[in-house]
Amino acid sequence: MAGNGRPQKYHDCVEPYLAEIKKMALTMTEEQIAKTLGVSYSSFRKYKGQHEELQEALKKGRRQLVMELYSALIKRAKGFKYTEKKKIYEGGELVREEISEKYAQPDVAALNLALKNFDADNWANDPQIMELRRKELELRQQAVKNNDW
Repeated sequence: MAGNGRPQKYHDCVEPYLAEIKKMALTMTEEQIAKTLGVSYSSFRKYKGQHEELQEALKKGRRQLVMELYSALIKRAKGFKYTEKKKIYEGGELVREEISEKYAQPDVAALNLALKNFDADNWANDPQIMELRRKELELRQQAVKNNDW
């Protein structure tokens, strides 16, 4: 029981579902997870602050999501082969199925984003800004070295 006389929903509605919460974190917001579990979002946030195992379930789910997103980004950036299946109908009846191999060209936006994130020291939309940032960093390091900071 919580201090206000109402039963604590955490042990009934959240704790038994930690494995599912980890999976939900792949596709749902915390607010959606709370609704699915039948608890208010404010209570869910409170439980998250009180229960490390809930924080961990959410973190692990998000970490897995981020890794899947990285993989998808890299796949789009590099281009990929895929199989396309087409069903051909005539008069409402399936006549044949066509299967063809296709190739998705590398996506320029994905390439740009991947390079900015994975090789930020050497990649930017504006190389002049990168050079200015390098010089600024050198000046700051020199100022720290000279105790002028």
